[in-house]
Amino acid sequence: MPRTPRKPPFVGPATDPALVLEQVTHGYVLLDDAVIAFADADQIAGLALLVGRRTDLPAHAIERALEAKSPGPATLLCRAAGLGANGFSAVLRMRRRLREEDLNPAHALANFLQTPVEVAQGVADMMTANEERRSPAAGGDGGGSRESL
Repeated sequence: MPRTPRKPPFVGPATDPALVLEQVTHGYVLLDDAVIAFADADQIAGLALLVGRRTDLPAHAIERALEAKSPGPATLLCRAAGLGANGFSAVLRMRRRLREEDLNPAHALANFLQTPVEVAQGVADMMTANEERRSPAAGGDGGGSRESL
């Protein structure tokens, strides 16, 4: 019988993102529930850890994408990480709060849903290869196995 969460994780200023990541990994918390909790709390670092682990990218690369002027990089990486529409919608809300951007969320969400997961994962794989060429000694900064989550 698959594990299902009874309630979304509590995410506050003192929440350890690694603990939430472990709960997602073991199936105690759904990925989208964790993403929504981190995004609603404006915790970019926790969000970057979750998405980074799912895309094999370091957290700093995810943070750059989340903070980019265009929603395109965040759209691709969130799609590659396997977020659903509700999780990505929370990311958009966070971006609007933090960046005070005048973005049409319906347009951004439509782009997210129209982007094939395989295409987004291909882009993430290219970014991973680029990150590895930049810093071959870098490891453990949010990267990990996509299949482990």
